[in-house]
Amino acid sequence: MEHQICNLYCQPVTLVRVGVDGVADFFDSEIKKKQPQPLSNTETNTNLYNYHNDSNVFELYDELKPLGDEILKACNFVYQEILNHDSDLRITNAWFNECGINGGQALHNHVNSVLSGTVYLRTDENTQIEFLNRHIVSDVTNQIIDEPNQLKENSYGYYYHKKYATFSVREGDCMIWESYLRHGYTNNKTPNRLSLSFNLFPNNLNCLYKI
Repeated sequence: MEHQICNLYCQPVTLVRVGVDGVADFFDSEIKKKQPQPLSNTETNTNLYNYHNDSNVFELYDELKPLGDEILKACNFVYQEILNHDSDLRITNAWFNECGINGGQALHNHVNSVLSGTVYLRTDENTQIEFLNRHIVSDVTNQIIDEPNQLKENSYGYYYHKKYATFSVREGDCMIWESYLRHGYTNNKTPNRLSLSFNLFPNNLNCLYKI
């Protein structure tokens, strides 16, 4: 049937490239050795360890400040030029994640932030991140659920029925998204998969209230 799709309120996830040369080596030699008991929550992840997840590593280590500045510039671009906000942002926390083989992290989102993201520092051809389609099921309204066929490819090439969107990532990729998006990964096949995640908050709300 002849038809036209009007895409309403599309959800952007932005990929930018950032310089990460030497960051993985710095983590191995300076951070991992000095924090021998990283946080691990076995209820929400498996074989995944977080380093400084209650801090901002860009403030703790001068060596990481150039990367932090590059990430902040990219996030301000996303917030102002793509999402059309007026305020600039600040990084409120940033931490390292290291995951072993067969590990993973359950789907989750981030609170007390407007943008979140991850920079990938140690990857291979198997490294991926997965996002949950927030339009599949409503959390706030009554909805009759008739699950679409996830295994059947749409005859027009559409993907509106997909419950998850999966992206392959490589070293130096910086993925940026709105913090409410649920994301995670399972069954990791990348040895010592390493990433750096971060949250951001606006300096002003609606150009009036300074925070």
